Amino acid sequence: MSSAVPNSLSDVLVDFEKAPTLRGLQEKVDRLSISADAKSILMDVAKVTLAVGGKVIAIGRKILAFAIELAGKFQNVIFGVIIALIMSMVLATLPLLGPTIAALLTPLMVALGVGRGATEDFKNMSVQREIDGLKQRMSILAAHA
Repeated sequence: MSSAVPNSLSDVLVDFEKAPTLRGLQEKVDRLSISADAKSILMDVAKVTLAVGGKVIAIGRKILAFAIELAGKFQNVIFGVIIALIMSMVLATLPLLGPTIAALLTPLMVALGVGRGATEDFKNMSVQREIDGLKQRMSILAAHA
């Protein structure tokens, strides 16, 4: 994503023209370790277009590229969730009460993992600037739709 936030319709349209190609996004989605159905849904999102100011823009490709980029920037949250799920699986293997304890504690551990990871990730405020930039682009598009 660009660091300069566009503030006019023409700037936003130019920014959206720089969206990655479907082939490039397909390669990134194919590398994700998710189900084929989820990959198909992501590619359906990538194909969404919108007519703004007499031009057709690839809003889906831009949103999917943004989401993939954010997933890369929120690595601590992802790591926190993975650790929490591993701990839950270990608890579930305990004889007798393990599955019950794991069922009760898994949501709490995941929430703790997300919270701690998010705290670390949000220390990097460039993520917040990217989100603010996308919100501003979307509001400009909405005003001209």
